[in-house]
Amino acid sequence: MATTPKKETPDSGVLQDKPTPDAAQHGDHDRVVMASRRADGSMDQVNPEFIGDKETAKAAAREQLAVQAASAVDTAARGVTSTAGSDGGDSEPDPDVKALKDAQDKAREAAEAKADAEVERLHQGLGD
Repeated sequence: MATTPKKETPDSGVLQDKPTPDAAQHGDHDRVVMASRRADGSMDQVNPEFIGDKETAKAAAREQLAVQAASAVDTAARGVTSTAGSDGGDSEPDPDVKALKDAQDKAREAAEAKADAEVERLHQGLGD
């Protein structure tokens, strides 16, 4: 089998030693099973496409965003303390802690809905 020899000229366009952000934005895209996330919960990929099993991708995205959302609520409420019952046993939850837990649950639900929508929009099959 004959092959064409590689051109050794700098303008051959075959390789890019130092890719630029513009090249990434206009070139390839990221194919992922689980997204990397920025601190605000947005995906840290270039034009992402979910591959693999859709339910697995959805479960991973739901868990990522839910944990991140609950953590954000907790971070926003730093300084909240709980007090144990005087006997050290079970007692009614501290109202501040209960409010924090309710806010975390609400944030998790919203994040899971966002994850479902994200995977539905970007899933491209099993990647075969």
